[in-house]
Amino acid sequence: MKIVQQTIASLGAPMWIEPLGRPHSSAAVIALWRHVNGRLRIATADAVRVCLSLSTGQQVHHAERDRALSKHVLAGDVIVLRPGIPTETTLEGDAAVVQVFMDPASLGQAAGSGPLVAPAGEALKRAVIQLFVAARHDDWRTRRAAEVRLRQEVGDLLAAPVDEERGYSRGGLPPMAIRRTERLIAEAMDRSNSAPPTVRALAAIARVSTNHFIRSFRKMRGTTPHQFVMTRHCQRAMELLRQPHLTVADVSEAAGYSSPAYFIASFKHQLGVTPGAYQRAVARLG
Repeated sequence: MKIVQQTIASLGAPMWIEPLGRPHSSAAVIALWRHVNGRLRIATADAVRVCLSLSTGQQVHHAERDRALSKHVLAGDVIVLRPGIPTETTLEGDAAVVQVFMDPASLGQAAGSGPLVAPAGEALKRAVIQLFVAARHDDWRTRRAAEVRLRQEVGDLLAAPVDEERGYSRGGLPPMAIRRTERLIAEAMDRSNSAPPTVRALAAIARVSTNHFIRSFRKMRGTTPHQFVMTRHCQRAMELLRQPHLTVADVSEAAGYSSPAYFIASFKHQLGVTPGAYQRAVARLG
């Protein structure tokens, strides 16, 4: 795939790169890059790319044709990039990114249509994180199963109708109220030893009942407020787990979990891997 060579030309040699299996008789590659203030230019996008951020704090600016987007990236964020369109992506800050490149022929004709960037659901995020951890640990059985799940999730995502973000509808919440509660969650998660806000507290910020807040939030964001809080809580832990000197108990306390046992259970429920396995995968060199 030419896109792999273009990525290496833009970002330099990856820390780690491996071919994946071929259950669909199509090439696939997984690689890990770590870089500061990178700029990625893709002229020949001949593969579907699944990008997983292992780091928090960098700003990403992505442009293709006459469209552009900017995003503050968190550990655990995943996006899927369709093939066929030249792009330029600028990453400001210290970034650690896993990319999975897959031949679009294995995902059906829908892979080449629609907007370039497709947001990933929770099942897809779990699949790519499980694939990364299994590949880093040379766990071939889990790796094969995770790759099959990832292909299925990516194929379903790219084949699905485009679902634009819904605006303020009658009886719902103004987008500003939703963004205010999301900002409150982010601020709480960024404070050391801070517990996440409760759904009741978030509903109070939005000045509506708890049930009304849950319905409106899910309608606009496609997930419940509780699941959003849990995801953001887990992303805070993922960033802390990049520090090899911290134990799982240290991360549990710093991220605001009630106990290490609850942290391990919650992390595995969210991502399908344990905190220790994820930490070892991120820390492994080469």
